[in-house]
Formats: sequence, C-alpha cells, structure tokens
Amino acid sequence: MPKPKNDSELRAIYTKMSIEESNEQPILPALAKERKAIPVYSGFVKYFPRAICAISQHSLIGGIQHGQTAQSLRWDRSLSGDELDAMMRHIVEEDWVAVAWRAMANLEKHLEAREHKDFE
Repeated sequence: MPKPKNDSELRAIYTKMSIEESNEQPILPALAKERKAIPVYSGFVKYFPRAICAISQHSLIGGIQHGQTAQSLRWDRSLSGDELDAMMRHIVEEDWVAVAWRAMANLEKHLEAREHKDFE
C-alpha cells in the first residue's frame, strides 16, 4: 500500500479499510472537499427545522406503537415495505408528516440500492 501524502489521503484509506471490514458504505465522502460540497445543516436542517422535528416525533410515535422506546428507537424495515402505497394513502388523508416520513424512507432505500449497485 502506498504511503498517504496528506490527511485527506490517509482518511480515504482509513475509510476504505473501515468499509471493507464492516461491509458498509460511508454516507459522506472521505475527502474534505467533497464532504464540504454536501451542506447538511445549511442546505437541509436550516431550511426545514419544523418539518424535521415533526418527522422525528412521528418516527418516535410509530416506534412506540411497534413496541420500541425512545432509547431503542430504530427503523424496523420489516414493518415498512410499501412506502409508495402508504405515502399515497397519507396524501389522500392529507397527513403531510406521514407523507414526508414515507417519502424519506423511500428515498433512503432508493439511494442505498443505487450505492449498493455502484459499490459492487
């Protein structure tokens, strides 16, 4: 393995090694310049703080409904496989928080599938 020339190269190597060990892909790029081009706070959180809080609360309520607690909250994907149908039902009901949660769930699965395909 060639010796890294700078911190960015070292971080990229470390990230690649961590991925290989865990069989997971990083969410953010290893290179600082690429990470800085993804403004999570200023380009998303700052735009939609109320919506993010409402979706987070919706997620907790749904988790509790399925036997979880605030401490054990996790996305049980076995209970949510029909995001698009559920999202359309929520649109008809005008439950916009549930629509947003389902849209985010569908987008997350779509991006994961695309990354998995690109990573192979």
